[in-house]
Amino acid sequence: MKLFVVSPDCAPGDQRLEINGQGWGLLEQEIPNTADESADFICVSYSWGTGRSPSPFHPPHEVSDRTLPVLATTIAQRPNARKIWIDAFCVPSPSEPSLRASTLQSMGFIYSRASEVVVVLTSEALPVIQQALLSIPLTPAHLDILEAQDWMTRAWTYQETVNARSLCITCDSDSLPPCTSVLIDVMDFFNRLGHSLALLPPRERTRYPRLNALEELLSDYKIAAYLGRSALQVMRVMDERSQTVPEDHFYAMMGAISTELAKAVEGMSPCGAFMALCERKGDYSFVFSSEARDDREGKRWRPREGDLRPIIKLPSCGEGLKGREWDGCLVLDKMVVIGLGTPGPNVRAFIGRWLVGFEEFGAWPDLQPEQAAFEALRTLGFSGSSAYLATEYGLFFPQSPVPRSVDVEILIAIEMIWTLGAPALVRYRDNSSLDEFSYLPGVFFGQIWGPAYVKTSVWLR
Repeated sequence: MKLFVVSPDCAPGDQRLEINGQGWGLLEQEIPNTADESADFICVSYSWGTGRSPSPFHPPHEVSDRTLPVLATTIAQRPNARKIWIDAFCVPSPSEPSLRASTLQSMGFIYSRASEVVVVLTSEALPVIQQALLSIPLTPAHLDILEAQDWMTRAWTYQETVNARSLCITCDSDSLPPCTSVLIDVMDFFNRLGHSLALLPPRERTRYPRLNALEELLSDYKIAAYLGRSALQVMRVMDERSQTVPEDHFYAMMGAISTELAKAVEGMSPCGAFMALCERKGDYSFVFSSEARDDREGKRWRPREGDLRPIIKLPSCGEGLKGREWDGCLVLDKMVVIGLGTPGPNVRAFIGRWLVGFEEFGAWPDLQPEQAAFEALRTLGFSGSSAYLATEYGLFFPQSPVPRSVDVEILIAIEMIWTLGAPALVRYRDNSSLDEFSYLPGVFFGQIWGPAYVKTSVWLR
């Protein structure tokens, strides 16, 4: 892959920026397509903010007014670096839409190949980093500063972090003397942050939703084999993050699930490209989106292109929904198929135990367990129907009501679990169309273990 980086080694006569007494311009270099070894460039991770200024390399297009200060900070903190990748300058301009889309779809590849990723927060974070470098717990005032950092919840920063081989954090500041280091290893920072949050009373921690999300992010960076995590989990994480341009939502998700070059998905819409990439990986867990289903023959299980919001906002375990398309059908592996039935006594007991630990449970003292289960799902972002389907082992809440039908089956993704159950599909045939199956995603609320649960392959058409 050919990649542009900012470097002082650009060709003589090329346009240059004067930074810290040295001229820096765009340098094109070839990067091997394999991800076995890192390449000799640094990637920068930062939030753009709201300010804009003309791009020095791609006029008349605008870039963040933070880009130049962030680049100067990175050069100052890493004085031996001679190749730096920073999005505003190194992503092809909108006047080259094909090259730009290919680069944006390959962000996971780019960040995974860099020798290091440097996170640059705004100058307001300087006292926080200085405190962390002293190995002193952060005060609530420091936590308030961090909570206000847009970097914490930007869509791009998730994939930029989890794909990093090495990660450190700094901030831009004009008040620093030359050669002053305010660079901290991310795990040292993570330890300071985690210790500081642990010192807070539980109710105080609710003031810091962004920092709680940061803890999850840094945990993923450190211990998760991220490419083994599901598309559904990526959809959940990204649904709580923000972006300036709508398509960046999907480009960032693509970078989060794959470090491959994006070749097979060129020319598609960002949403279509994301689903195609998941299909190529053999992970079909994106079907557990709240979007309406496709109406094409052989594709009725597939979500229509849209926002791809997750069915609920609850962390899921497992590597995804493994499957493959064959002979016009989707074959899903390791599923559990159950029919409708009367819930056993253990179902209500399971729901009751789960709800007792749910923070909002005390607000529903007069509700039956089935009603309280639905209210809990609504709190978790479920936008579907309260018209559940009862089974011997639990309740299935579909995204929309299931019409009167014959041959109803619940297909449970037993390899992907939530604390309350698992994602599932309902498969049914309308009386008006006995030859066609329809599918709806939903939440199976109940037990997901037991000898009656036999894993099998199912065919969706």
